[in-house]
Amino acid sequence: MKTASQLRALTLFAALSVPSLASAQVTVTAATVDTTPPSTVRESSYPIKSGMLTLPGTLTLPAAMNGKIPVVLIVAGSGPTDRNGNSVAPGYSGPLPRPNMYAQLAWRLAEQGIASVRYDKRSLGENLKRIVIANTSWDDFVNDVTAGAKQLSSDARFSRVVLLGHSEGAGLALEAANRGAQASAIIMASGAGRKYLPIIHEQLTRQLDPATLLAYDSAMATYLRGGTPSANLPGALMSLLHPDNRKFMQGAALYDPPTEIARVKLPVLIVQGAYDGQTSLDADAKVLAAAQPAAKLVVLPKANHVLKAATGPQLATQVPLYMDPRSPIVPEIATTIAAWIKALH
Repeated sequence: MKTASQLRALTLFAALSVPSLASAQVTVTAATVDTTPPSTVRESSYPIKSGMLTLPGTLTLPAAMNGKIPVVLIVAGSGPTDRNGNSVAPGYSGPLPRPNMYAQLAWRLAEQGIASVRYDKRSLGENLKRIVIANTSWDDFVNDVTAGAKQLSSDARFSRVVLLGHSEGAGLALEAANRGAQASAIIMASGAGRKYLPIIHEQLTRQLDPATLLAYDSAMATYLRGGTPSANLPGALMSLLHPDNRKFMQGAALYDPPTEIARVKLPVLIVQGAYDGQTSLDADAKVLAAAQPAAKLVVLPKANHVLKAATGPQLATQVPLYMDPRSPIVPEIATTIAAWIKALH
């Protein structure tokens, strides 16, 4: 049985693209948040039934509720990322990203009167024992989003369901919306505006010499065709080409963000951090907005990929923000999302 990290760890926006984790010195900043829910919110278990699986989830509500309120389904990004936004890889002894951004986002949204549900992927925890990794596809994760939206739409406490996908989750949410998920709007935070392979290639250009990069590109093409790559690549690159990942990667490689967003019939909010070192304003967010002119694009001036305030776009300077669960997300992310949802008709 392979671990969750072998299925998801090095797709699109993975730990591979965050440099120097092992040497990162994590310092809790003066402005911090706790890692437990504040008194302003109420949290409870909210499992999502998806086919034969039950995905563990957390429902976050305002401490005081009067009548129906909107609910956001938070869809996590790539890698072994749990419902809170932290990486979980049993058996791996090295440092892993732990920004805790989805938990923080849920708390801040609740303080704005917006409920949310965040859930663990099918490739985490006990569900990993119930699935066959090699048969797990991109479509399976899209179907999980659809299942969550259906369940929330039948919950009498909520007035509308909004899909909020972050990073890779933005693509999953978008495809779910286009396949009929029972939602009234979609939010794409730090989402890709390009296909997967060009983004992975771009990320690797910062870390590999030209010959190794060329060998990787050739090996990936062979891998996606169903062949066995012959290149002798570094271990981190070979994990991208693990046979158990092939079905997922074949589906992910077909995801075409501009085509998908052009088809969507729901209101769309695109949120992009100006200091995001993994997706960019020009190559991703603006491309999405151009493909769907009805969408609203909001740029958060200092936000990085994990929704925290950075001093610049260089990933090397942002590592502590990926590792510190107590550093706060930028406040504008929750206020922007809440205001947009409340203005929906």
